[in-house]
Amino acid sequence: MDKKELRDALMHQLWRMNKMDLMVNMREYLEGESAALNYLYTCGDARVTPSQISENINVSRARMANILRSLRGKKYIEMEISEHDRRKMDVCITSAGKEYCKERYDYLARYFDLYVDVLGEDDIKELTRLIRKTADNEVRLKK
Repeated sequence: MDKKELRDALMHQLWRMNKMDLMVNMREYLEGESAALNYLYTCGDARVTPSQISENINVSRARMANILRSLRGKKYIEMEISEHDRRKMDVCITSAGKEYCKERYDYLARYFDLYVDVLGEDDIKELTRLIRKTADNEVRLKK
């Protein structure tokens, strides 16, 4: 196969994979409200600023404000004026937010367990190796 055929075959298979329930659920987990909530979950009981969340999940500050407003409305987060700088807000996850994150993670873990069962150990290891290689070469791919 020449480079064009290889490229087109890869693009076609990635397009097909993008439509899988697995990827739809993963996107929901990694973007928007869920991404912000998961970041807060990994911070434990620490309070973080909206800017820190925004930078971590790679969204604009305006989008972050909308996400935080929605999460606060769902009682998944609390926001308070910072003790250290009265011009800033501190954000932390609530117990309801932690429970939601745990449920979402458990759902995805079960889904990925099935994926491992379908592909088998050797293929999962190879796929993981290729994904790691792709992620490790992101700088070269951006050029």
